[in-house]
Amino acid sequence: MVAPSKHALVVGASSGIGLAVAKELAPIVAKLTLCSRSYPEELLKTIQADNPNLEVVHEKLDVSLMHEVRKFTTKHADTQFDWIVMSPGIMTLNGRTETSEGLDVKMATHYYGRFMLIRDLLGRLICPGVRVLNVLGGGQGGYVDVDDLYLKRTYSLRRCAQATMQYSDLMAQSFSERAPKASFLHASPGFVSTTMYIVSVLLNDDYATDWKLLDQDCVCDPVLDRRAQGRGLEAHTQDDHDILKQ
Repeated sequence: MVAPSKHALVVGASSGIGLAVAKELAPIVAKLTLCSRSYPEELLKTIQADNPNLEVVHEKLDVSLMHEVRKFTTKHADTQFDWIVMSPGIMTLNGRTETSEGLDVKMATHYYGRFMLIRDLLGRLICPGVRVLNVLGGGQGGYVDVDDLYLKRTYSLRRCAQATMQYSDLMAQSFSERAPKASFLHASPGFVSTTMYIVSVLLNDDYATDWKLLDQDCVCDPVLDRRAQGRGLEAHTQDDHDILKQ
């Protein structure tokens, strides 16, 4: 599939799925806007070298801070993004850790920042062909305590994960109703190879034996695949792979 007139936005492009998606989109779009906390210098060099006709820009963005998200969406109020992929992540075993704005940093990264970005840009996302892919945990959410939506009283890592995934399911449904000509997808790819320390530990052969893991190109690692084959749940399917390739 080639879409030479498309403008794609990838949020969380410095590693993991976001990085892989950026590489996949580069040859088929006209413009690529990459957002992340850190500057993916090698990624930009590679993309520009392989796709000399592509317009590619990077904008620093920390989605855990709502004022940064609002600054970005205000700047791009009139920008037409045809495809948006959101996969910013944070991996920590710390308890509730509030940002300067009073939100838990994990909830802000995995839900609130993503919600604000799409909500603010929604007026430009009502066109047919617009696709928004939110990469987190589609269908994996859990109980929502409507009396403690921010989890200020009942916070735990598990509750945080379940809540943000459930919120994201509801977000996709709500935006689909508000912009029915666009497509909103919440995907659950599982673990991937990334620079995050915890996930890197899981990728060690001594630990990763009971699930399939994708590398940064969204391809199942053959060594880990052989070790996991027949021994546990397969977290990744061809459908997952196809979703990320579309």
